[in-house]
Amino acid sequence: MKHVSLPHSSKKWPWSLSLLLACCSLLSATPTLAKPEILSPPPSSTIYAREATTHMIIRQRANEGIKQTRVRKGDILFSPLRIKPLEGYYYLHFSLPLRTGKNQFEVLPVGEDITINYKPLRSLLNVNFNNGKVFLFHRQKLLPEECAKCHQDKKEQLSPLAVDEKLCMTCHKNIIDNNWQHSPAATLQCLSCHQQGTNSSPKIAIPTGKVETSCFKCHITRKAWLGMNHIHGPVGTGDCTVCHNPHADKYPAQLWADGKAELCVSCHTDKQTLLSDDSSVYYTHGILEGGGCIACHSPHATEHRFQLYKPINELCVGCHTSFKGTAKGHPVGGHPVQGVKDPRRPERIFACTSCHNPHGSDYKFLLIGDVLGGQVCSQCHY
Repeated sequence: MKHVSLPHSSKKWPWSLSLLLACCSLLSATPTLAKPEILSPPPSSTIYAREATTHMIIRQRANEGIKQTRVRKGDILFSPLRIKPLEGYYYLHFSLPLRTGKNQFEVLPVGEDITINYKPLRSLLNVNFNNGKVFLFHRQKLLPEECAKCHQDKKEQLSPLAVDEKLCMTCHKNIIDNNWQHSPAATLQCLSCHQQGTNSSPKIAIPTGKVETSCFKCHITRKAWLGMNHIHGPVGTGDCTVCHNPHADKYPAQLWADGKAELCVSCHTDKQTLLSDDSSVYYTHGILEGGGCIACHSPHATEHRFQLYKPINELCVGCHTSFKGTAKGHPVGGHPVQGVKDPRRPERIFACTSCHNPHGSDYKFLLIGDVLGGQVCSQCHY
């Protein structure tokens, strides 16, 4: 085996030592990327929310690596909305979009992964916020200490009697960024709905169950609606937020979709095709394109079946005025229009809907059968 001796020349050692020292200097100058600490939300948590966004708060030691910290979802990189240096740390605030189901995020450049399960929130009847995996920011305290450092100038203990509700808007401003605002949200009366607990042990919480308890404190129509014969399901179950956003939304009355029809067919799916441009139904009732469902149906309660504003024939002649006062003689002389039992539906009185479908039909004049061959007549006369 051949042995190689180290050089003993005094001229070579200084050069080698200088090179070694220079390399060490470069290595020591490279910043060490501190592993970020995700303060909120916790990994593998479930989030119920009306808005498909969440806030991610990251705390990181102060060093140069802070400029490289990003959050990635798929092919999209998100930069922090704000970076706050405080007491030897940097606090990074991200606003992240969510989609229904699992959302996978990666904190770069260290490769920290976090999974969030997002469930859009409409009904509050069957939501279990006590499940340990459900993330509620205010579950333990009104304002966690690490957040109070940025969101509160003074560090005194918050209480429902002292909290400045402008503080809520530092995180929740997006909930009222719509044209139609619920007055308690717009005027920052957050605690009128969200306060729970006692003065000595206050909590900010989301109401659950029958939210009518909160709604009817101001909306005093409860007695009138619940005393009527025909009540819309959400009103009967006290679940107002199925249709109304309690903060703000794009449509009048804080509806999350167009209340004329689009909102209705989210539940009444059998009528959904009537609204589409490529509907499989050949004829649709023109009122659907105008006043929509609420032109005939009350979204809350009435004394008439199907929550109609008036008995069927009275409602129809409100538009089809040429038939007003007609008891018989349509479509042929002597044919009844009202006042007798419906042969096709013995439990009901004969009305316009005995022959006409009020929503849509494949037959002209919205008839329940074809005039040719007497198919519409044979429905009763067989």
